[in-house]
Amino acid sequence: MILRALLSGNVVLFEEALAELSGLPLDRVTSYITPASARSTARPGCRTHPAFREAIAAMRDGILVGEQGGVARLKRRMVERVLARCAGERGSDMASLLALLRRFAVEAAREEARMFCDDLVANDYMIGDGRRVA
Repeated sequence: MILRALLSGNVVLFEEALAELSGLPLDRVTSYITPASARSTARPGCRTHPAFREAIAAMRDGILVGEQGGVARLKRRMVERVLARCAGERGSDMASLLALLRRFAVEAAREEARMFCDDLVANDYMIGDGRRVA
C-alpha cells in the first residue's frame, strides 16, 4: 500500500505512513525524502528497497510534474521507471515485487488510456479529413 501511494504521487500518505511505522517525527521523515537528502527511506536488504529508492529518485527528478489524475491513480511513467530499475535486480525474492510492479504498470496504462478516451469524448474530436465527430 505504501509503495502504491508513492507510485500514485501521494507523497503525503507515503510520508505519513513512514512516520507512523517508524515512530519518527513527520518532519524528519520528510527530510529523508527531500531532494537535498541522499538518504533512502527503505532499509537496505528489504526486497522493496530498490523500488522505493527509484520511486523517490524519480520524484526528485520531477517525474510527477504535469501528471494528470488524482493521487489515487497510479502514474504510468513513475511505475515504468521503477519497474525498469527493479527488472535489473538479481535475486529470487524479486519475483513477487516484479509481478506487483507489472500489475501496477498494466493498471496505470489502462487508466491512462481510459482518461484519454474520456477526453476525446468530452471534447469532440476531428477525424483525419477534418470532419468533426461528436
